[in-house]
Amino acid sequence: IDIAAIDLRGAERSRQIAAALVGEARRLAPAAGLVIVASAATEKADRDFLRRHADVCYVRKDARPVIAAIRERLRLAALADETGDRIKSLIADGRTAALQGLSFERAPLSVLIAGKPSPLTLSASNAVRAAASQTTCVFSAGQAMRALDHCRFDGAIFLPLDENDLLLALARALRRHRDHRRLPVILASHDEDLLDRCAARDGLQSMLAAHLESDLAASLEVSARRARMAAAMRAFLRSPEGLGGGKSGAAGARFFAHHSLRVFRRSDESGQPVSLAGLSLVARVPAPAGDALSSPLNETLRTASKLVRAEDMIAKLTSNTLVVMLRGARGRDAGRVAERLEGVIAGTLLRSTLAVTSVRAAGVERRPGDDIETTIANLWRLLREERRASQTAL
Repeated sequence: IDIAAIDLRGAERSRQIAAALVGEARRLAPAAGLVIVASAATEKADRDFLRRHADVCYVRKDARPVIAAIRERLRLAALADETGDRIKSLIADGRTAALQGLSFERAPLSVLIAGKPSPLTLSASNAVRAAASQTTCVFSAGQAMRALDHCRFDGAIFLPLDENDLLLALARALRRHRDHRRLPVILASHDEDLLDRCAARDGLQSMLAAHLESDLAASLEVSARRARMAAAMRAFLRSPEGLGGGKSGAAGARFFAHHSLRVFRRSDESGQPVSLAGLSLVARVPAPAGDALSSPLNETLRTASKLVRAEDMIAKLTSNTLVVMLRGARGRDAGRVAERLEGVIAGTLLRSTLAVTSVRAAGVERRPGDDIETTIANLWRLLREERRASQTAL
């Protein structure tokens, strides 16, 4: 079990029932994440009690925001699993590992509050004083962007007025931005339907206006610590140290093979899928292909590392081929990743170099029990078929 969800709607007032269900979930799934679903009308004392046990998602009639909360926990769990296994592989390979920037001390927070002047804005500003050492208040999305360019914040609180508020567009953009992805953004509004839509559609963290005064500071601290931890793990996984000494964002062949054995063994034990996505560059002149594709392959590697997740390990398969190991991905997911890599890299690389005539990509899911050699052979066969089909079309 990867995650357990406890539905306490209608039973929040009975703390004995909540404690019993939490204990049963811990017994059935001791290693799983825990998400509690509670009613938006839960009283403050009960909210404090539930917050001490797990992540709590407060919903009204629509329970779709719970899906976004579960998805975020699963993403963090996948990142933590890969970080732990990567450290184990490094130690087994005789290397050392250290996560820079990871601190468990409670540090003072710097918070950005964006919203029109209103009683809700004043309430949010007063609520974060207990946790924040510095609070910056702005009125619009444009001012928020300038503040983010000039200052470093541990968390942000956006107070949109309606669906067309530019603060919502900025919150979505921050989730996709490589530099600001680590910034947790909490939405608050009197329009509860708006919060439900944003949480269900965009996965944005939200908080009811009635809960700001009592819950905002605690939620902000947890979100900021979790964001710092996730940022440290992503930086470690992408660093040369986390790639077993690999340079230019690619793992060494020996470390890739060693780590894949651990991942494949975990896949057989847990039943979770593992897939490989491959990308091959076709040289214009066959004879000096190795020399001609050295620079384009490094450029491809830098681009590919920005398109895949931090927990997806990239390695050089040959002088003109990259392979990406995708944990928790099915064959169809690997195919979509391969198509995206092929489209983006072909659109940028073919315009910048004359040494490459085409780019081919393919994805394959590892069959249970297959070793790394068999899985790479299946991937290589698909890449050759893709190249043969393209040559036939030409």
